[in-house]
Amino acid sequence: MKNNLSFFVPNNKNESEYIGFNFEKNNSIFMFPCQYLRIENKSEKEQVKIYRQEAKKIITVLKRMQKEYLFGGFNSELQQYYSMLWLLQDFVENGYYVETETVSGFKVNGKINWKQTIKANSIFFCNNNIIYNKLARNRKVIDKSQILSQIYKSCLQYSSERIGFIFGIGKTEKSVYKVESKDKEYLSFWLKNELKNTFKDYKKTLINHLLSIINNQNTQQKNIGFSIYDREFEYVFEKMINVVFGNQDVKQYFNKYQYYLPDDKNIKPASKLRPDTILKDEENKIYYIIDSKYYNFGYTNDYKDLPQSSSISKQLGYNRFLKEKLENKNYVVKSIFVLPFASKDNEKIKYVGYAKSESCTNIEDKIGIYLIDLKALVDTYLNAINKYEKLTPQKLLKIINS
Repeated sequence: MKNNLSFFVPNNKNESEYIGFNFEKNNSIFMFPCQYLRIENKSEKEQVKIYRQEAKKIITVLKRMQKEYLFGGFNSELQQYYSMLWLLQDFVENGYYVETETVSGFKVNGKINWKQTIKANSIFFCNNNIIYNKLARNRKVIDKSQILSQIYKSCLQYSSERIGFIFGIGKTEKSVYKVESKDKEYLSFWLKNELKNTFKDYKKTLINHLLSIINNQNTQQKNIGFSIYDREFEYVFEKMINVVFGNQDVKQYFNKYQYYLPDDKNIKPASKLRPDTILKDEENKIYYIIDSKYYNFGYTNDYKDLPQSSSISKQLGYNRFLKEKLENKNYVVKSIFVLPFASKDNEKIKYVGYAKSESCTNIEDKIGIYLIDLKALVDTYLNAINKYEKLTPQKLLKIINS
């Protein structure tokens, strides 16, 4: 089944209510975040290649966020999608799964089977050395009729028809089984029994993913949704900012509130105010309280799309609370808003202004407003979670302190 794939990059956030994939029977569309990338002076083939590379990055981010924070979708649908991704990646790295069995005998080449050799021989001595006239050997041979190998191929075919284009995988070898058939119940039964008798970690992982693909597939329609609402992406944006720039545990900086009621001797807790991200700059002795806002200002340049006065008041409250909490009074506390934008000149972060109350005059009562290129943020976030050398926020600090 050929799957027609198209990509769309909205110019305004209100052009699409979701971000990610929507798979249908013979058509698929991937929706990028607003103004996520521009491709110019490239052939159609080169454009598709770039779109696919960037789509894979967004998928990786969404996959991690949805699995950890359950953003969007239904668990069974997501699990099947994760399993198809895992299987395709496994195929790219290792090729088709092949089940092998060990054959022992006296006329085969391979590693010596000492247990069988000792049982089958009389012991001879020569110059104080033990001599065996027949050596039993073990050799692993491929059994192409193995059921697991065939199930692997059937699930791989099912996955490649739907999302194989992500990895550039087209047609794969056919299996004697089909996921979308009456084979489903037998395959599921066989895999569950095999899982009980399996002790190898890789094989257990493989079987679990195969079960997910088989049991969560819907034979009535070939639709898979893997996306989140644009409004949910604000949480994704916040988590990425925290991973990239945060170096403090925000749980240690919760501002707790309480109710005291005359008719009740017990203190009633109110909800806690939690900062999004805290960055400690030890060199310059500054604490930055970062509030991530997935707002439109970076795309519209309209001041109405900036954080409202309630957000400003909350940041000022964080400033005062943290300043009082700090044991080292030599540290300065600053607040900043970070919003997304689409850089046109490779400038990943830029300062655009600040917010303050008319009654406030101290530098700590000003809230800096910074824009971060969303694509650069995604790249930096993926570097961090993949345990490459984490990109430090020195660029941000340099701009802030300039």
